[in-house]
Amino acid sequence: MKQTLRTSAAVAAILACGLAFGQTTANPNAKVDPKNNKVSKPVVDKPKQKLMTREELRSCLFEDKSLNDENGSLKVKEKEVLAERDALKAFKAEQDKAEAEMQTRSKDLKTEIESVKAFGAEIEAGAAKMEKDQLKAKQEEYTARANALQPRIDAFNKERNERVEKYKGFNDRVDAHAKAQDDFNEAVETLQDKRDDWKKRCANRPYDEADEIAIKKEIAAGKK
Repeated sequence: MKQTLRTSAAVAAILACGLAFGQTTANPNAKVDPKNNKVSKPVVDKPKQKLMTREELRSCLFEDKSLNDENGSLKVKEKEVLAERDALKAFKAEQDKAEAEMQTRSKDLKTEIESVKAFGAEIEAGAAKMEKDQLKAKQEEYTARANALQPRIDAFNKERNERVEKYKGFNDRVDAHAKAQDDFNEAVETLQDKRDDWKKRCANRPYDEADEIAIKKEIAAGKK
């Protein structure tokens, strides 16, 4: 119950980085000689980064969509894991309260059992000195007390056994939750690694806007 769960902040952090259009910029200080129509200072272009091919862009965009879908699934899974965690905490609190109550009842029953045993021992010790009717009355009282107590003992033991079985189920749930939590955290880390790899290959690379428009239509149409 003490493992750390990567929360929605961690999942939400796994976001796509943008792609960049390729652009060139002319030197604003370039001048043209009106006599020979020559530029006194040549136009200087920024070094051009090679545009992504349409296939490269398609691969990056489809992979980006896949990663975003996976991210969305993880957010749903996170809600399930957190809901089970909260349910287990509530169940544990109820169990602790019930156990405390049973401990109190157990002490009360033990006190009554000892009292009945002591009464029986008292009868046995003084039987020889009692009149027949007095002894019979004491024995009947003992039997009545014992008979009244036994159903309570049986009910307590039955409830105790049921709670033991119920708690076994709780422990199984705790183990299953711990595994689900570990699996979720591992999935978050794996997705983060995938996103980091995607950034290295796809983020901030120039591409043709026409290619992007065409590919996004493919994505919307559900093509692969």
